[in-house]
Amino acid sequence: MNMSMTIRPKRQYTSEIVNLEEMIPQDHFLRIIDKYFDWNFIYEEVEKQYSTLGRPSIDPVVLFKIHILKFLFHEDSLRRTYENLKYNNLYRWFIGYELNEAVPDHSTYSQNYKRKFCKLEKDILQTVFDKVIDLLIEYNCLDMTAVYIDSTNTKAYANKKKNHKEIVSIEAKKYQKELEIELATKDLMEENISNEEFIEEVTKIINCNEEIETEKVIGTKEVIVSDTDKDAGMLYKNEKEKMFGYNSTVICENNNYILTVDVNPSNMHDSVAFYGAFEKFTNRFENNLPKYLAGDAAYITPHICKTLIDLEIIPCMPYKRPMTKQGYFKKYEYVYDEYNDIYICPNEKDLIPTSINKDGYMIYKASEKDCSCCPFKDKCTKMKYKQILRHVWEKYKEEANEYRYQVDVKEIYKQRSTHIERVYADGKMKHGLGKTYFRSKERVSRELVLLYACMNLKKFALHI
Repeated sequence: MNMSMTIRPKRQYTSEIVNLEEMIPQDHFLRIIDKYFDWNFIYEEVEKQYSTLGRPSIDPVVLFKIHILKFLFHEDSLRRTYENLKYNNLYRWFIGYELNEAVPDHSTYSQNYKRKFCKLEKDILQTVFDKVIDLLIEYNCLDMTAVYIDSTNTKAYANKKKNHKEIVSIEAKKYQKELEIELATKDLMEENISNEEFIEEVTKIINCNEEIETEKVIGTKEVIVSDTDKDAGMLYKNEKEKMFGYNSTVICENNNYILTVDVNPSNMHDSVAFYGAFEKFTNRFENNLPKYLAGDAAYITPHICKTLIDLEIIPCMPYKRPMTKQGYFKKYEYVYDEYNDIYICPNEKDLIPTSINKDGYMIYKASEKDCSCCPFKDKCTKMKYKQILRHVWEKYKEEANEYRYQVDVKEIYKQRSTHIERVYADGKMKHGLGKTYFRSKERVSRELVLLYACMNLKKFALHI
């Protein structure tokens, strides 16, 4: 079939009657967001920050909608988003502006946040995130059978070569007071007293610990601090590559909706960052806790396992390889006798408990006499006698390891990568999660919270 070539005539400037409402496809995800998500809460949140006198302000909902467009369409910056408002009819429709209506200047949002929104009792962007969660709950979008936790790094807006070293304080663990009570109780159990006396003494210990302030600073250490963003943490990706960054810990559910976001410097270990994210999660969903929580090997610590098991949440964790040097016996090759509270070495000699260190580890020591003539000493220790550390909450870690063999736990952990890893992949590829142009933990945290809220909104709009 032959076709003749068409050459369009030069552009003719004519007047047309255009209806912006008709130009936007009916099935576009922005229409669905605008239909289902009620923005009126913003007026209620910021009302006290506006005066009844003076010239009319720009609608605060418009300012937040523009900010959301930045993440929904992966714009490089908020300034670029405001620039595109002049030409993008879809953007104009979403914020409710006509074709010939002048759009706000890019500095409007930042100045409003600086002068008004930052003075609110609760961060308004966190409120947006919470309202999105309310929407997901209302339309039964959440499957809370299992949740998945992990952390990813966002590159900070800071030159890695511009830094200096500082001596900073080492803070006590969040569970320090709980650990101190556990250690005091363990000592009490070894005394020959009745059950009534034991309960009375435990009550006294708990009351006493509640009255005494736990020491918040337990030491100091030297860290590398950025000259441009002091809150960012130095992350060593490998021997040659390093960067300043922020670490966002996320908990998601089976449909990949993000339930909790907590942001920390990149030099904070995942097991430490766990507590901030998990506390937010339990406060939000205290009446609907999941049956399972899946995480990688970074979360296999005695207290994290205890925290989950005490809440009747089954931890779904992977196998963690022992850190023993090659050629030496692994810790599991020393049998723990729970009844007698001793370890039995491969040569069938006893390691007896001696003392507990400040981190909650009981030290089990072998006899120097037994070790001196042991045929396995070269595979056991270079010291005069063997010693093993066992945490006071080690049984919870062992229980979590036992769960690993259950069929349901295996299936849940197998799905971890298809849920939490996909969330991070989408965030970095489609929404700009890989880097930030903001400085300070507070500002970066606000941006990432809104980014994850936008991911939830877009997923809701595409699947409702």
